[in-house]
Amino acid sequence: MLKKLIAKHIRIPLKKPIKHASHERHETDNILVECHLSNGIVGYGEGVPRDYVTGETIDSALATLQQADFTTLQQTPISWQEAIQQIDGFTLPTVINDPREIGNNATRCALELAWLDAWGQHFQQPLSSITKLLAPELYEPRDRIQYSIAITSATGIKLRFQALTRRWFGFKQCKVKVGIAGQNDVERLRIIRHYMPTLELRLDANEAWKVEDVPTRWKELSPFGITWVEQPVLHEDIGALAKVRQPLQMPVMLDESLCGMKDADDCVREGWGDLFNLRLSKCGGYLPTLRLAQFAAKHQLHCQLGCQVGETAILSAAGRHFATSVKGLRALEGSYDSWLVKEALGQQNLTFGRGGYAPALPGSGLGIQINGDALARVTQRTEVLLG
Repeated sequence: MLKKLIAKHIRIPLKKPIKHASHERHETDNILVECHLSNGIVGYGEGVPRDYVTGETIDSALATLQQADFTTLQQTPISWQEAIQQIDGFTLPTVINDPREIGNNATRCALELAWLDAWGQHFQQPLSSITKLLAPELYEPRDRIQYSIAITSATGIKLRFQALTRRWFGFKQCKVKVGIAGQNDVERLRIIRHYMPTLELRLDANEAWKVEDVPTRWKELSPFGITWVEQPVLHEDIGALAKVRQPLQMPVMLDESLCGMKDADDCVREGWGDLFNLRLSKCGGYLPTLRLAQFAAKHQLHCQLGCQVGETAILSAAGRHFATSVKGLRALEGSYDSWLVKEALGQQNLTFGRGGYAPALPGSGLGIQINGDALARVTQRTEVLLG
């Protein structure tokens, strides 16, 4: 049975600053939940609150968890399927002024993953088995996968070095951040394409473009062989973009505009985009993200599995289970552990290898062990929610 729930504010320093059009980040503040069972099993979950994505902050996430009623989770499940149903039916306190119903997504993700990790260990089932149970039409187990790589704000010699080494290391896909103030995207893409003549290139503008500038931006950059543009404009302008992009035949991936099922419905009804960027924390956890993948497949839209800056081994592992069990994902992002974070928290190194290749994770639950010393170093605040 459930014995204790604990929430922690963890602060993860990054090995290098990550800059894009909207933000520059040197560290990340994440929410971590521990789910303790009476038999000694501990499950871990993680969320990455971003006020500019779902409206969440560390303070709001902790407050929401402190106000939650965990009565339904205190009933002991008799099977893995029942454990999944329990957390699927659990609701957090309603967020005021949240018409998109996304205001608890990162918080819910942390709680959900902790629950699934704990009971997955108890019933000796991996997270990837959820795909087979709930979305058999999408289930396609793979022994290994290949992640893509990214180029963020590099220019000059650094840009040439990054482009050349990413090709040498065997990556097949690369995402390039564009729209950063003071940078010439045409020149950057010319350099990147020179050193990456065969790699698939996609762009991420992080809401930096104005709708009226989209035709010019696309005319300038599309000659470099761009597969799609991720979130080119502010979410508030995504409806106007839908009308502009159609005559341009510009493929658009939704990110900040795709956080929940209401967004997905609006996308199909209004023609917002062609692809979904699925990120577990942004979308509310493994179960809601899986439903978004099902929705996309039903409506002939494509998906990639994305990640958020500063994910530790917990979200890396959850993403690995998703990526190795869900078919049809156009690109994979994640498992940047030793590349990016100074404290990955896992005993195992989940960083992808040469070419972006990474194996499926064996074992039950998340299939990882947490380094308690590392967790203690990054913990800023601890709140006992239950027990």
